[in-house]
Amino acid sequence: MISFERTEIVRLLEVEETFLESLERESIVHVDVGEGGFSPRMIERVRVAHSLVFELEVNLSGVAVILRMREELGSMQGALDRVRVLLRERDLAEGAAED
Repeated sequence: MISFERTEIVRLLEVEETFLESLERESIVHVDVGEGGFSPRMIERVRVAHSLVFELEVNLSGVAVILRMREELGSMQGALDRVRVLLRERDLAEGAAED
């Protein structure tokens, strides 16, 4: 799995290291212990958090809630997509059985 070092995140996302540290303190992001760096998912969390804080003036508590809700929404969307596929497959199977 791909992981990124702290200095790479600061450079790539153009964020202050102190901002990244504050996200870690608030448990908004964390280092992937197995990889020794930040996962792509954590990079996306830093990017979104930075936008929320500096463009929309959301505090870190709000950022944590928004990120959690965003990820839950993505998970629910994935589950809904799987249900749609199952229903489509069932409809196709029923249509084939009628022929």
